[in-house]
Amino acid sequence: MYTVRGRTVATAATLDHAICGLWNPHTTQRIKVINFTVFKTGAGTAGDAFRLKRSTARGTQGSAVTPDIDNHSERAVGPVSGALLDLAAYSVQPTLDASELGPEFVAAAFVAAGIVYAIPGGVVIPPGTGLVLAQTAATIWPISGVSFTWLEDW
Repeated sequence: MYTVRGRTVATAATLDHAICGLWNPHTTQRIKVINFTVFKTGAGTAGDAFRLKRSTARGTQGSAVTPDIDNHSERAVGPVSGALLDLAAYSVQPTLDASELGPEFVAAAFVAAGIVYAIPGGVVIPPGTGLVLAQTAATIWPISGVSFTWLEDW
């Protein structure tokens, strides 16, 4: 099991703007996301909400975190997939599928508002695709701490 975390920057005030994403660059390895967290470090806007969407092209992220052996629950091996945590602000948005996964998540408009979500059954990210947290309104999503937990070779 792997966990990676990072800090985003504020997004643009654009519908479906990516807050962050977990990208699977591997050509054959699937990964299964079992948990994610989002906690605002800025107040945001009333009604801030996001949803999970699949991405078919990575886009150009503002920064990325590259997990290694330290991100493994037993510190045994780095992720075979080479998974990357992409953080906003994106200069080129990821290409998002039209469909949405799971519920819409609404976070209160105050500092430290957030969500911890254990995904029932997990969400598989096939090779060469990603999973993005995309805002649902044309408002600025504030700087936030985010994390993803996933499995490989389950």
